[in-house]
Amino acid sequence: MTATAEPPVHRCECDTCRVGSDPEITRYHQQVNLFLSRLTEPQRRWYAATLSQQANSPTDYQLSLITGLDEKTIQRGRHELQAGLPGVPSLRQRRPGGGRLRAEKKTQR
Repeated sequence: MTATAEPPVHRCECDTCRVGSDPEITRYHQQVNLFLSRLTEPQRRWYAATLSQQANSPTDYQLSLITGLDEKTIQRGRHELQAGLPGVPSLRQRRPGGGRLRAEKKTQR
């Protein structure tokens, strides 16, 4: 059994973290990025979009420095959330029929 590698955690590129001037903000940005590293791609953009809508939230540019996500990705997440996540099943990770075929289906002729 092989161990799976941990997903890489983005290192915040904001001025505060680069200089290390505020340990509390640096720690918060590290926690945000650790959490993002465990989410799927759509979940990452939805979470960043949620952060962007909070009171006194950073701009999309600042969020992109913090999270490593593109500004357009954050905007897309915001649009998807505002639309109610159309086409995203609530109880399934994948849409019905997604994923690999079962092994017995592959081998039948």
